[in-house]
Amino acid sequence: MSDLLWEIGCEEIPARMLTEAIRHFGTAMMTALEGAGLASGDTRLAWCHGTPRRLALSVTGIASCQADRSETRKGPALERAFDDQGRPTRATEGFAHSCGTTVEALERLETPKGSYLACTIRTPGGDARTILPGLMAELLIAFPWPKSMRWGSGQTRFVRPIRWMVALLDGIELPARASESVTGGRATRGHRFMAPGSFPVRDAGEYLATLADNRVMLSLEERARVIREGVTRLASGEGGEAVLDESLVIENAGLTEWPVPMMGRFAPGYLEIPPEVLATSMKYHQKYFPVKDGAGGLMPCFVAVANLETPDPAVLVRGYERVLKARLEDAAFYWREDRRIPLPERLPALDKVVFQARLGSVGEKARRIAALAEALAVRLDPTLSASAHRAGLLAKCDLVTGMVGEFPELQGVMGGYYARHAGESAEVALAIQEHYRPQGAGDALPLSALGRLVALADKIDTLVGCFGIGLTPTGTKDPFGLRRAALGVIRMILDGSGLSLGLREIFLLAHGGYAAGVLERDAKSTTDGVLEFIQGRLEVHLRHRYSHDLIDAVQAVRLDDLTDVAARVEALHGFKSREAFGALVAANKRIANLLGKAPAAEIGGMVDPERLGQEAEAALFVALNRTLTATESLLIEKRYDATLEILAALRAPIDRFFEDLLVMDPDEGIRRNRLALLGAIRAIFGQIADFSKLALPGEG
Repeated sequence: MSDLLWEIGCEEIPARMLTEAIRHFGTAMMTALEGAGLASGDTRLAWCHGTPRRLALSVTGIASCQADRSETRKGPALERAFDDQGRPTRATEGFAHSCGTTVEALERLETPKGSYLACTIRTPGGDARTILPGLMAELLIAFPWPKSMRWGSGQTRFVRPIRWMVALLDGIELPARASESVTGGRATRGHRFMAPGSFPVRDAGEYLATLADNRVMLSLEERARVIREGVTRLASGEGGEAVLDESLVIENAGLTEWPVPMMGRFAPGYLEIPPEVLATSMKYHQKYFPVKDGAGGLMPCFVAVANLETPDPAVLVRGYERVLKARLEDAAFYWREDRRIPLPERLPALDKVVFQARLGSVGEKARRIAALAEALAVRLDPTLSASAHRAGLLAKCDLVTGMVGEFPELQGVMGGYYARHAGESAEVALAIQEHYRPQGAGDALPLSALGRLVALADKIDTLVGCFGIGLTPTGTKDPFGLRRAALGVIRMILDGSGLSLGLREIFLLAHGGYAAGVLERDAKSTTDGVLEFIQGRLEVHLRHRYSHDLIDAVQAVRLDDLTDVAARVEALHGFKSREAFGALVAANKRIANLLGKAPAAEIGGMVDPERLGQEAEAALFVALNRTLTATESLLIEKRYDATLEILAALRAPIDRFFEDLLVMDPDEGIRRNRLALLGAIRAIFGQIADFSKLALPGEG
């Protein structure tokens, strides 16, 4: 068994790519070893790490060589392999030649289809030292970077130029090649500034020790721990608490090889700027950690993470403070200047901003959002109608402010501040601030009812507009974030708001909000497309709680009220534990099968009580009518649990009907009447879901 140490040294890898690159590097190496026949039960990935300047792994227990392989090739059929004089045919001679042997050395192979000539070719397994360089080259070529580059005059592509490579098998250098000018060796490199030299290593253990001695903390997890602990300690020393965003911790770990947290400060006067602006300047632009006080307000300090130790940390800190000050000066300028123009007066400027080339300007979108938000309010809470229109109209005005131009992440947030400054009501300002939410699966929902109305209107307008001109997501491409918008609509309707809303009607209203001729598809096809898209996202959203058959059964009823869909799925989920569930599902499947096979002319009629000559069918008809009466008000009130309890009582008469009677009776009149009775049974269950699509107990 052999041990592999492999390090790829390169220019700085983008921090956002590093975590996935480390994961892929280890996984791809193990997959390649297994595919090449060099992995065994003892083979394991000892570790796989990465820093901005390197990816490195160690694999132990690699087979020293492949197992010998044996391949039996089948040749011509024996009856056609020789002519009448017993001489080999040209096909036989050609087969022997292709196998590198003689006709006399060929074997006879017996198969169920007859006897054939055959040749067994034995190939000795290759040596790991010979095979590994090729595997490593293939892995480098196939590395799935989001973006890669070429450098110099070579043709090699990688995320950044490769500068060195360590490739050792049992301490001996492998003849691996990383690029046209870089081959495998045993010399690694230390920290770019604190230990810039090359250092020879013999094995994985010495490699780890050498890097640690030369100011390289190889493990991303260890660097993240050092950052968390250091940032927390420094903030606590100031009497505050760090805003410890985990994604920012990982990003800083991806930017450093030797992280050193340092405390910096800024002038308290900048605290007059909205805290979101300060936090954005620190977190997103400078990768600093803000510090808040006990009341949750920001303190005039921050923690930056340096990538080296220095005899005089104050020099670095002054640099961090100077860069942040420039950012905050810009923010203070925009905060002051933007408020000179009241937010409503910015509306005309939106007509000069393109929303989408074929869908018009942002100004047109703002007017559509206002009208749609008002229409939603009329249906859900008429007291909010005027406010919904106002908030929708002003929601996009901050896009033409200097602050959002400089800090695009603050769109909506700054609109809320500027709306308050312009004298708009607190609820309108909050709705403007919230209307972009949720921007992802983990993002918070709008907290206010008005914010939800404007957010719904905004997302629905985008969905309908894009579907109306054929801009639908394909594969992984979704440039307008339609999947995110659809999920946002679903979450706002379902997650605690209790909104009961017919989406088809709203989509039609949204379609009508576009000027004539803008949308290429008519209202019905557009609405159908958006509704189908929403239903697909809804299935994904619900699958973390419910089995797919429950969702499919309810979706088959083609409802457009998502709250109603969720309520039905929840009721079916509870009903699965009932003893009657399996029998009723089996009966519905049988009914669907019978109705599906029956001639179209014989189904769809009304039940004729006079033709119910057998006791089993008469009893089922009586039970059906009793159930229809008992469930009528329950269905109106959407009390699906109670409805299913009553439907469960149909199990016995349905079972008896199938046990005692032949549905497809030779008499056409009897047959039609029984099919009509089954159609009525299917219809009453169909008021909740298509039971024939439910899985029987024990099925997937």
